[in-house]
Amino acid sequence: MSITRLSLTDGVWLSLESAEMPMHISFLLEFSAPQGQTAQGFVRRWRSRWPAPVQVPAPWNLRPLRRWPAGVLPLARQVEEIDPADHLRTWQLPHLRGTSELTEFVTGLHTAQLDMSRPPWELHLVTTADTRRFALLLKVHHSLFDGMSVMRLFTRMFTEDPHFRGAPAAFTLGRVVLDDDAGTERGRRSDSLRGIAKAIRDMSGGRARRRAGAQRIYSQPSSIFDGPVTAARDLRLPTCDLDRLKQLARATGCTVNDVVLYLASTALRTYLTEHATLPDRSLTAGVPTNLREGDDDRVGTRAGMMFTSLATDIADPLERLAAVRRHIRAAKADMAEMAPAAVIGYGLAVTAPWVIGLQFGFRRTPASHPMGISNVPGPSDFLYWDGARLESMHPISLLMHGNTFNITCISYAGTVHFGILGAADLLPPLTHFVDALHAALDELATLTATTRLAG
Repeated sequence: MSITRLSLTDGVWLSLESAEMPMHISFLLEFSAPQGQTAQGFVRRWRSRWPAPVQVPAPWNLRPLRRWPAGVLPLARQVEEIDPADHLRTWQLPHLRGTSELTEFVTGLHTAQLDMSRPPWELHLVTTADTRRFALLLKVHHSLFDGMSVMRLFTRMFTEDPHFRGAPAAFTLGRVVLDDDAGTERGRRSDSLRGIAKAIRDMSGGRARRRAGAQRIYSQPSSIFDGPVTAARDLRLPTCDLDRLKQLARATGCTVNDVVLYLASTALRTYLTEHATLPDRSLTAGVPTNLREGDDDRVGTRAGMMFTSLATDIADPLERLAAVRRHIRAAKADMAEMAPAAVIGYGLAVTAPWVIGLQFGFRRTPASHPMGISNVPGPSDFLYWDGARLESMHPISLLMHGNTFNITCISYAGTVHFGILGAADLLPPLTHFVDALHAALDELATLTATTRLAG
């Protein structure tokens, strides 16, 4: 069994792993069984294909070695084979009906920590009282996958052909381990150092300077999003029409991602005004940026992080939208000047004071940003798994002390599927936030019917 080196970013995920802060991400996929089949029959037949231990490729065979300091020298051991009984779960819930009940059950599955004594991933198949519908929940540790690599996995696993049979199982599809080419590594390290140096410059000086910079780091006001988390999670899975978001983006001269950030900002204003306290200064968010180019399918995380103001302190909705657009464009322009390795180095350096505090057990270490907001593009057409149609695809992220709220969304087959996750013991029920999100969408549609945002 050989030893594989993981990236420094992936070492951070490993070093922070705990029961309160499990460092895995999940994807909830809902299917309709093929015509003439029941959901339970489909699931039972698929599971019967994997009765015994099997050899699988990386990263499915990687068992991280959690030795201190994992964030400095992250390593994983390649196991010879995995036992499907350790990773594949089937659930039959005959009395479960409706989206809210499924969400509650999935919240429990997602909240449970992965077993780090074996390759940290699980695949759950859930059948309900509906004879045709079933769900798949894929849980993978963030040291092995990021959101974009999971999306690429799904496009390899599923097909647009409803008649195709013989789709590969997710855990049979391998990925590339870290490139050890010495010249390439030297170049990456040099770029990383440039990113670290820029982060130090951006973090130096007073709070006013950080607020004025393109990257809004360690500049958020005190709010209900501060403080430590427990293992309790509140999960909501709303959807909205992608064409509607595109129409609003065109009408306001924005991108769809700009509109998503604006909706989050507006919903936060309502949510905090009605159920907590709205800070006088704007909240900030970390916005991941994909750094995978072409066919890059390396194991682990290949993403950077932008830090932007959400303009939650601006009352007028169109002025707030203009500010959100201005701030995120400034952050993007700032990142565009750096090589991918420099972007990764920048994010690691910015979060280092917070992360190091967490590693030493300081649960109230000031966070670089109180929440994450991510928008992952997905397939535009419906996909099929051995004839079962993929109806919806919801992402579910992770939380940390001081980073207690997350919005991740995926566009798929004309619909935007949200995964909104919060610290249940710290925040008001997220149903209120979802209501505010839908209200923000309706408000913007009304405003743009007669007004256009200035360029």
